[in-house]
Amino acid sequence: MKLLTYTSRIQILYFLILFGIFSILFYLVLSWNVLQNVDEVLYNRKVNLLAYLQDNPDAPFKGDNPLDDFTFYPIEEAVFQRGKESYTDILIYEPVDNELDEYRKLTAFVKLQGKHYRLEIVKPHLEAAEMIGTIAITLGGLLLGLALSFYLSHRIISKKIWKPFFEMLEKLRHFRLDKQQLPELSTSPIDEFQLLNETIMDLVLKNMEVFESQKQFIENASHEMQTPLSVIQSRLEALIGQAELTKEQAEILEGIIGSTQRLKKLNKTLLLLSKIENRQFLLAEQVDVNTIISRSLEYYEEQKAALNISVKTKTQNRLVAQGNAMLTEILVQNLLKNAFLHNVEDGMLNIQTQDNKLIIANTGHEKQKKGPVLEKNKLFNRFYKQSGNPDTWGLGLAIAQKIAETNGWSLHYREVDDLHIFEVDFG
Repeated sequence: MKLLTYTSRIQILYFLILFGIFSILFYLVLSWNVLQNVDEVLYNRKVNLLAYLQDNPDAPFKGDNPLDDFTFYPIEEAVFQRGKESYTDILIYEPVDNELDEYRKLTAFVKLQGKHYRLEIVKPHLEAAEMIGTIAITLGGLLLGLALSFYLSHRIISKKIWKPFFEMLEKLRHFRLDKQQLPELSTSPIDEFQLLNETIMDLVLKNMEVFESQKQFIENASHEMQTPLSVIQSRLEALIGQAELTKEQAEILEGIIGSTQRLKKLNKTLLLLSKIENRQFLLAEQVDVNTIISRSLEYYEEQKAALNISVKTKTQNRLVAQGNAMLTEILVQNLLKNAFLHNVEDGMLNIQTQDNKLIIANTGHEKQKKGPVLEKNKLFNRFYKQSGNPDTWGLGLAIAQKIAETNGWSLHYREVDDLHIFEVDFG
């Protein structure tokens, strides 16, 4: 969810909650105030009516006159003594409208000319309710209109204010250190954004310098280390051919040559890993994965024959991934090498491509069947070796994982029915 949408939704949600709470409070306060006014009118009417009857004892007041809003009911003295003045809401049928309308009724107990009466005075309540409803609806509509106006204006203003920030994000998203080209970030009149702009430019410049320095170091190291190692190996090979060497000396020289070869291989592997991490490869090629699988399997014919491994391949007509061809080939070869190297005699290897995925499943060494030997959380770590094979460095799967990350793919491992399964998702 975008920042503007998120903040706008939060603000409008809080506004609606507060609007609902204050609307209810407003309605209750207004209703209470109107009710108090109606009760005050009824009380004043009672006082004025009793004062008039006191001053005019001959005035007719008995009986239920439909033209009056009051009625006197004769009662016993005992009822008069127990009676208490009260205000109640009642419904009275209105034949004109053919409906029941709300009225407010005052019930009082009075004594006139030595007799006791229950006095009931009624006033229409309907106008008050309609007035409250009209005010509430009008005010509610006004506030909702204000909320909508606030929401739209907030989005328009925020969009304009945050525009340099989003442009900055978009340019940084497409920025690549290996291109050595500074991103052109938009300027902003807002101090914070301008400060962020300057800070990002400083960081980019420093990272470009570091990247260039690392790249130069890797290139230098690749040349300066490989050359002496090649010289050492060639001289050792020349030395071992001399006839005056004893058998023990020849064995020592063979060991040194083997170690030199391993050191050259390790050097190349680490340099490759550094280049992958520094993203020094073009990743916009269309790579045919099936062709790479077929070509790579030829490299392991000797291993396949030596262990009598059954290889089954089930591939789609065409599986094309966007990335780097050389890195993709290294990834496939490392996974195949891992599957052959850690396989068993008369074992099996299944290779399958489907739904933009490459799945490699193989049987494992006998000792893996005794329990969960593999530490899955370390499987893709550098120099992690589950076997004691001196010909491996524990870097193949680390390189495969790094290639997958660099290309935006995913590489997962799982174990099902004694099969070790590696799955590459090129999506």
